[in-house]
Amino acid sequence: MVAFGDDAGRVRSASALELLMAMPRKKREGKRRAGADAGKAAVAAPSRFSPRMRVTLLLAAAVLVFYWVPLTSPNTTPQWDTVDVHLSAQKYFSEEIREGRFPFWSNYAYSGYPFHADPQTGAWYPLNWPFFLAGITPKALEGELALHCLLACIGAFFLASLWVDGLACAAFVGVAYGFSGFFAGHSSHLGMFQTAAWLPWLLYGSHQAIRSRSWRHAAITGLAAGTMFLAGHFQTALYSFGAMALYALAVGIFVERRWSATLVVVVAIVAIAALLSAVQWLPTMELVGNSARASMTFTGGTNAPLEARGLWTLIAPNHYGSVRGDYSGPDDRTQFFFYGGLLLAPLAAFGLTDRRMRWAALALVAPFAWYALGPRAGLYRLVASLPGFSSVRAPVHAWFAIALGLALAAGSGLAWVSARWKLRWLAIAVAAFTFLDVFYWNSLENQLAYGRMSFEERYGASQERFARAMRQALPAGTRFHSPVASPVFGPLNGAFDTRTEVTYGYNPLELQRYMEYFAASKRNPKLLDALNAGLRVTEAGDTEAAPGVLPRFYFARSVVPAADSAQSLARLGNLDPAVATIVEQTAVTGAPDPAGTVSILHADQGSYRLKYTSRTPGILRASIPWFPGWRAAMEGKALPLRVADHALIGVEVPAGQNEITLEYHSIWFLPGAALSLATLLALGVAQYARMRPASRTISST
Repeated sequence: MVAFGDDAGRVRSASALELLMAMPRKKREGKRRAGADAGKAAVAAPSRFSPRMRVTLLLAAAVLVFYWVPLTSPNTTPQWDTVDVHLSAQKYFSEEIREGRFPFWSNYAYSGYPFHADPQTGAWYPLNWPFFLAGITPKALEGELALHCLLACIGAFFLASLWVDGLACAAFVGVAYGFSGFFAGHSSHLGMFQTAAWLPWLLYGSHQAIRSRSWRHAAITGLAAGTMFLAGHFQTALYSFGAMALYALAVGIFVERRWSATLVVVVAIVAIAALLSAVQWLPTMELVGNSARASMTFTGGTNAPLEARGLWTLIAPNHYGSVRGDYSGPDDRTQFFFYGGLLLAPLAAFGLTDRRMRWAALALVAPFAWYALGPRAGLYRLVASLPGFSSVRAPVHAWFAIALGLALAAGSGLAWVSARWKLRWLAIAVAAFTFLDVFYWNSLENQLAYGRMSFEERYGASQERFARAMRQALPAGTRFHSPVASPVFGPLNGAFDTRTEVTYGYNPLELQRYMEYFAASKRNPKLLDALNAGLRVTEAGDTEAAPGVLPRFYFARSVVPAADSAQSLARLGNLDPAVATIVEQTAVTGAPDPAGTVSILHADQGSYRLKYTSRTPGILRASIPWFPGWRAAMEGKALPLRVADHALIGVEVPAGQNEITLEYHSIWFLPGAALSLATLLALGVAQYARMRPASRTISST
């Protein structure tokens, strides 16, 4: 094993057996007797918890105090995207799983959506599953936040223990990161919060792998990184991998001086993480490729870059009125709250004087601060040219890496001050003071951390009114249409809760073709008839029944061929779906049977059994968004699927009276699941094999 040395270099630690054999015989015997006496004393007075475990338990108690009000008070609620995105999706997924169904496709957003491919649900994230199985409620989501706050605190504590002397100084780092302003501000972004909580563990694991040159540490860290990726926030995961690479390079080059082993460790961790999380990211990549995000690039411009004036919140938490009062900062108030305690900044300045710590802290602070400044600062444009980075925006979201770097530097500064003043109690006092400080500003008084009213008052009453109105007014077998997802209906994705089929949704991964169709319907309202929208919100805000609504499935009355998506989109402007259907790349050109009929024999999420009658071959049009994975079959034989009216499904059927099935089967789920399972099994087998022989090491230059 290689132990850390000082600035002059590393020292080799001899094994216990080598030290023992080097002793004279009488000294060895005395050592044995002393060890035996010590063993008897240990048996007589056992120590239940190690010092590190005691600190871990104290951090757990601190998290409980920090989250006690939002966890227990009936007059608090999670808010914004944690409710609008995560609560509705997680509750729906939980209920489906508990009923023995896996929701690959759902009818409760955008006229139909590949639900399983949306990473924001965190369907395969292991730490969500206890909550899924117990049942998702607003308080359960507060529990998820508290759990990941604990994960962040303990991870930062363990990471700091590699750098600073004294458990109290390391505990201070845990407090300064886990309870920092980033997590308070992003309590409304559950996936971002969960993902950022894993960063200290990635750094700790990669550091240990470089230090020990052990494949075991690299594999465990890869397992943690894959778990992090499954939490479902791609941007934060991307930043976390970048932070890990920069930190590992700083450690490998300036501390351990093992640059080649460092590269191997980083590549191994990323590869294991990618394979382990394939069950989610392979379907997600298919969704992204067909979503509005596929055509977006933020290389030249973006929203929410870091603003210099926002740095005032490092020392003045209510600078923008984020904590209480009227907010006066940039557009999104959740993005510009950085407070980590009054002493964080001055202690970090002291900590950067430590040559050994300086490079690791600056590897997190300097490049991410430069990047967060946005395109004008230059680095953002360079990073945006890398794979994945051009599709993410709001570079200020990278602040969590800066927050961890500042916390580490501050922990080192606290150790330096404590040693210089020779006050053993100082680190404990500073850690306790900092907790009370951030508890007040980042939880107790902070309006970003949780809503100050009951869930029923803020969301539940509106949702119940919406559900009651739908039961009374929505015609059976049709959808409800609104131009936008509105808080008047409760949570923006509350249709999952009320099991209402709607034409709208709230998701950054809306299907591109469907989005274009939806936008065209504002200029050509007849397109809404073809979405099976039987009840609609008018421009005045009232609801009215739609007399011209078309059924969920019907035969095209005439076929208008289109060569590609651009041509079909152009023809939506004056289309009357009751008269004609635009079909891309179809062989059906003859006159359809005007008396052709279709009926639904069975309908479920992502599955239909239909019976039709037609004297001629035709296009059976479905008001379901086109997406790869839909399959139509008749008597076991596949039927051709076409894109109808730019965004929807058309099935080419032969003449006659027949029954057909139309079902959604994810193309990438099984390959992704196989990769994830194979990786997990390989890691298990490798660990079992390495339990017997001595652990192998990664070669180093």
